[in-house]
Amino acid sequence: MVLFRSNFCFKSLQNIRLLEKCIIRNMSVTKKPVLYGDESSPPVRFAMMTASLLNIDLEFHNVDLFKGENRSEFYKKINPLQKVPALSVDGEIICDSHAIALYFCRTSNGQELYPEANVLRAKIDEWLYFNAGVLFPIDSAIFTDFFAGKGPADEVKVNNWYSALDHLELKLTDQKWLTGDKMRLCDVCCGTTISSLEILVPLLERHKNVKSWLESLNSLSCFEVNKRGLKRLQSFVEILKQQN
Repeated sequence: MVLFRSNFCFKSLQNIRLLEKCIIRNMSVTKKPVLYGDESSPPVRFAMMTASLLNIDLEFHNVDLFKGENRSEFYKKINPLQKVPALSVDGEIICDSHAIALYFCRTSNGQELYPEANVLRAKIDEWLYFNAGVLFPIDSAIFTDFFAGKGPADEVKVNNWYSALDHLELKLTDQKWLTGDKMRLCDVCCGTTISSLEILVPLLERHKNVKSWLESLNSLSCFEVNKRGLKRLQSFVEILKQQN
């Protein structure tokens, strides 16, 4: 009788452990990060390519900007600012592409996109802030005017854009990448923005280093996402041009 009870308890313990494993396995499935966005958006592509480079498995939820889905009640609950991308992870929402990309880096072991060396990180941060504070605001302003039917592009904005590219051109004079001899997170970030606005504001002849840098980025497998997004963006640009 005691032996029977011992066997019963042992089998029960085994069943409990199997159940625990199933629950953990199911939790790992449901906790896959969900990225909300539209591939036509440079920040969305930046987040997607960062995840790709770090081999992070994402669930992608398309939010069609050209159908105004970012203004839907569903998406407002995710990001009240109605901007893309947004990342849902472990019940929390992260709404800025730079913050999302940095989260990916900080939760990945042995990655080289955002190394732990403090000075190098500061240099990478410098370019991330340059994108957030200079490059993308100009990109966004010019595209917003274009899709609102306000063309051609404002001369002041275009000149500011070329001045920003001059800064990159100078930095890339003696190095292949923005912070030195290796591609870092900031290259992916700035590359998505610059390649997008190139649709409306082409590079000038004096931006040879920037052009070579973009070509190097485009040769990377992860930049297939960027090419796909640019193709989608270009299609809507062409539609609007035909209407006007």
